[in-house]
Amino acid sequence: MKPLTPKTRGAIVYSHNCGHSSRTIAKQLGSQQKLKSFIKENNENRRLCSKKIATTWTAQTKQPISRNTIRRNLKKVGLTACIPRRKPAMTEAHCQARLEWAYEHKNWTERKWKRVLFSDESTFTQFQQGRQGMVWREPGEELNPDCISVTVKHSPSKMFWGCFSWSGLGPIVPLNGSVTGQAHAKIINDFVVPTLHTHFPQGNGIFQEDNAAPHRSKVAMAARENAGIVTLDWPAQSPDINPIENIWAEMKMMIRRHSPPPSSISVLMEYVTDAWNDIPPEYYRKLIKSMPRRVDAVISANGNRINY
Repeated sequence: MKPLTPKTRGAIVYSHNCGHSSRTIAKQLGSQQKLKSFIKENNENRRLCSKKIATTWTAQTKQPISRNTIRRNLKKVGLTACIPRRKPAMTEAHCQARLEWAYEHKNWTERKWKRVLFSDESTFTQFQQGRQGMVWREPGEELNPDCISVTVKHSPSKMFWGCFSWSGLGPIVPLNGSVTGQAHAKIINDFVVPTLHTHFPQGNGIFQEDNAAPHRSKVAMAARENAGIVTLDWPAQSPDINPIENIWAEMKMMIRRHSPPPSSISVLMEYVTDAWNDIPPEYYRKLIKSMPRRVDAVISANGNRINY
């Protein structure tokens, strides 16, 4: 028998203190569990608003119920309406590739990860994006496939490239227009090469980047090879493993809290640069130290998304 959650136990105690009989309490809990099962039945039900749930529930059970009662009872069984996390679409092949990658790097020590120069591009928008729909979920279900919002690439408002390692933050570079192989080759020559030399004067640095098309272009590959850059193999659809994503998220939070908000793209560029420079060493070094745990988490998740 599945153990009762703290919220369910609390609801039982509350009903008992209110003088309800055991039969009444059992009937109420039975209805709550049926409601919970209905919500968790599929992706669509999780995204129903409380009004729609009430309408559907009334039609199925012939028992009129208000949207407030729906919300109250769902809360009692641990379900709350949350904004679904935005995550890239991932196939079984992606999961398998991530799992294989994790096993290949399972024995990498913290010292080895300190030799990696992590990099990525990220888009910053002048105005905060509109609010998404809500999804009903329990604690710990943030990465449940039914509870996430799948994302796809889109044209940026302003895109930036950046890199960092244990030794420090590299440059933050605004990108003009779409990122092409030629543009990325220039990034490699103008920024990656000198940063690797600065951060790893002994020449033992390892460069990380994802599998975006410009990164895999012939001209970008030639630039890396000509510069003698050692690269870290990286699985597709894996921003959750890359610690620089945490830096991007922190920067975007800093910019959202900024008052006044950016009045133009040029002001946004200033805010982004300031936010990058304000990231403290203890923060990004903590991210580097998390890499062995991220690898273990991918293995534990059998290649699926991890909560980092």
